[in-house]
Amino acid sequence: MLKISLFLHVISAMLWVGGMLFITLVVAPFLKTMEDEKKRSEIYQVVGKRFRSLGWVAIIVLLVTGPVNLYYMGITPSSLFSPSFYSTSYGMAIGLKISFVFLIVVTSLLHDFWLGPRARTERRYSRLALIFGRGNLIIALIIVILAIFVRAGGI
Repeated sequence: MLKISLFLHVISAMLWVGGMLFITLVVAPFLKTMEDEKKRSEIYQVVGKRFRSLGWVAIIVLLVTGPVNLYYMGITPSSLFSPSFYSTSYGMAIGLKISFVFLIVVTSLLHDFWLGPRARTERRYSRLALIFGRGNLIIALIIVILAIFVRAGGI
């Protein structure tokens, strides 16, 4: 069961983080070359809505498989609430990863369901949506680094 859960976790992370990288490194630079601002906005909205749907499926899978993975790796809920667990290098890596996961879920909710829809009609929200989107990419990459630390035994 652990291997299946880990597989789903990694595939979902690849979809989510890979999608953010693709939008940031490929789609956004391409759209900047378009002179027609209306067409550029339409394409961004179509790509963004499609990715949002896939991204939230990935997030849900990650939020389910993460605790399952911890359980099968011997991390119980009681250990997650024990201060002594976080005094270890391994515990610190897991604690930081969980903290950044919480942060990215909150900022993704804000980006996708509050800032994004407002950015379509009000220009001032467009810049904030961009900042949150890029910030989420940075947070996601930090989570990937922390996942590597967890797998390697700690920070």
